[in-house]
Amino acid sequence: LPVGDALLDAMKNMGSVILSAAIILGGTFAAMIPSGVTELIEIATIILAGLIIYNLFMLPLFIPVMVRIFGNANWWPFKRGE
Repeated sequence: LPVGDALLDAMKNMGSVILSAAIILGGTFAAMIPSGVTELIEIATIILAGLIIYNLFMLPLFIPVMVRIFGNANWWPFKRGE
């Protein structure tokens, strides 16, 4: 299976799983914000910002671009069975 086809197949299968996990994790940390404890609010804000950046930029844009650029080098140092 070529790298491009494998990438499309992987993105179709993992997108909903990662997105739902991020929503659950985001909701868990968002529940800390009304607590009024400054440290918990800071931690929740940083985690939520990281989840948003990951789900909006890294997962759909950066990772596929890097996989396409690296091609078969993605499997270094392991050998790909071709």
